[in-house]
Amino acid sequence: MDGTDVTEPHRRVVRLDAGCEGDAEIHVAVWGEGPPQIVLLHDGLGSISQWRGVPAEIARRTGATVLAYDRPGHGASLPVPTGPWPIDWLRIEADRLDVLLAAVDARAPLLVGHSDGGSIALLHAARHSNVSQVLAIAAHSWREAEAADQIQRLCDDPDGVIAGLGRHHDDPAAIFEAWSGVWTSVPFETWDIRHELTAISVPCHIVQGDADEYGTSLQATETAAVIGPNAHATLIADGRHLLHHQDPDVVVDLVVERWSAS
Repeated sequence: MDGTDVTEPHRRVVRLDAGCEGDAEIHVAVWGEGPPQIVLLHDGLGSISQWRGVPAEIARRTGATVLAYDRPGHGASLPVPTGPWPIDWLRIEADRLDVLLAAVDARAPLLVGHSDGGSIALLHAARHSNVSQVLAIAAHSWREAEAADQIQRLCDDPDGVIAGLGRHHDDPAAIFEAWSGVWTSVPFETWDIRHELTAISVPCHIVQGDADEYGTSLQATETAAVIGPNAHATLIADGRHLLHHQDPDVVVDLVVERWSAS
């Protein structure tokens, strides 16, 4: 997009009639013009604003149209959850993404997902055929004790976390309860989607920081292994969970690499 200013995105609300998943009002931001070609999926407490300058830089360097969106309860998107997410909420969001992509005319985009957003991107690729490839950063394919233990520490003193989330979400307490409640629940202890990911046929790059406080490096290596020869794993030295905050240039480089390979 040489000569085109992609710093400020176009913003709008997309109203979805997602059938059994229920209606939703999804806030989206688009950097560039035309149908989205790269779609960003935020983490479990994330939002459009928490991507910071990453989407604009991706748009600038790739020339692609980039879309980021707030899932229900995140940012100002509706509905706001009441209580913990259901155990299968990641599958629900993978199917809702299918409806959203159709609504914004995104045809075979590159999905870039972080953490829970990475899990959603992988599940979507396993369940739907309308994506070209997936870059999953710090995604979870099964529940590790490391993640639950870290989240429980946040639950033990949530006030500071919720106050920080208030800069990005209309109802930060609700989104924290929904996310932390499901991750620390007994039924979620056996959550595992590895068997579902064997259905993925598009290229996948699975990335994990080797200092990620919410998961071990096995999340990357085993996830790539179960997907098969169309997937590969990369471990980022000293990389922590919020890699796009710690070193946004690394994340942008990863996206540019995947886009160039398409």
